[in-house]
Amino acid sequence: MNESRQSHRKDEHLSLGINLWRQNQRLQVGATYDDVRWLPNTFPEMTVSEANVGTTILNQSFNWPFYIEAMTGGSNMTGRINGQLASVAKRTNLAMAVGSQSIALKEPDKAETFSVARKNNSDGFLIANLGANHPIADVREAIDMIDANAIAMHVNVAQELVMSEGDRDFYWLDNLATIIAKSPVPVIIKEVGFGMSPHAFKQLKQLEPAAINVGGANGTNFAMIERRRNRNNTSFNLDSYGLSTVESLLSATFTKNTHPLIATGGISSANDIVTSLMLGANMTSSAGFLLETLMTGGQSALIELIHQWQSDLPRLFTLLGAKNITDLQHKERLYSSELQNFISQQQKNANL
Repeated sequence: MNESRQSHRKDEHLSLGINLWRQNQRLQVGATYDDVRWLPNTFPEMTVSEANVGTTILNQSFNWPFYIEAMTGGSNMTGRINGQLASVAKRTNLAMAVGSQSIALKEPDKAETFSVARKNNSDGFLIANLGANHPIADVREAIDMIDANAIAMHVNVAQELVMSEGDRDFYWLDNLATIIAKSPVPVIIKEVGFGMSPHAFKQLKQLEPAAINVGGANGTNFAMIERRRNRNNTSFNLDSYGLSTVESLLSATFTKNTHPLIATGGISSANDIVTSLMLGANMTSSAGFLLETLMTGGQSALIELIHQWQSDLPRLFTLLGAKNITDLQHKERLYSSELQNFISQQQKNANL
């Protein structure tokens, strides 16, 4: 398969993203999971076997409240990685999202770097992925490409503006309304690492998506990745822009959001998953941390990590006396003074 300039960009994204995790060069933006503390539950009054960590979202019941988030596709190397991730998803009974499929719409020979996910996981739950500007015809093609069960329409203004070849036109809401109305599968509106403010949740109330992926900061930072790609353009710096996953989940509560929430952005442990669920998420996902694990230790290491999370989650629910996610969301928690300050300011903004 010939490699185009866009394919090379996919490889650059992959390499730079892995290095940010591997070298621990990610910047901390806003409140982290450490800013939320769990209150001890001395008398859980339950057994570990009673903990139901499953969730229902996107018209589907899942045994586990996390999945393998969108990462890649569009080049020979990234296609191999999608195949490996799909095999891991099958072995661990997880859902999986593929990276942006726009390249395969322009270069049909790249479609196999995405369809390999369905080939390697014929019965799995797969999430397609396109940018918010794509018309319904593209959406249908992306869904058919991997026989997707859902599609994420990603919104990534900051990434596009830092990217020298990125979009400069961001009239998206009307198009997303059309996509949601006409898509043959559930539609997720997904941020890609910059989080969502109360204003964004107010705007999404009118769209009625199947779910909102808050895509908070402190995971893979595409503003930083694009700035590193554009070595001659370092003045436009958005490395510290956005809201964290914790802040984004709290922003949803300020606006009384009723849409199912997916928490993505910096999740690297079962504890992070529990805190996300506690703060209102219905589902969580991880991308960069899982990818770095795969690239360092191979499929066996990633499977071992996922199995560890799957072992940890029922025990953590029991620790907190929560028999299910609904119970967990009613558990008391403590916020750091910095996070309390954020809450105070954003509650005022939410009422404007």
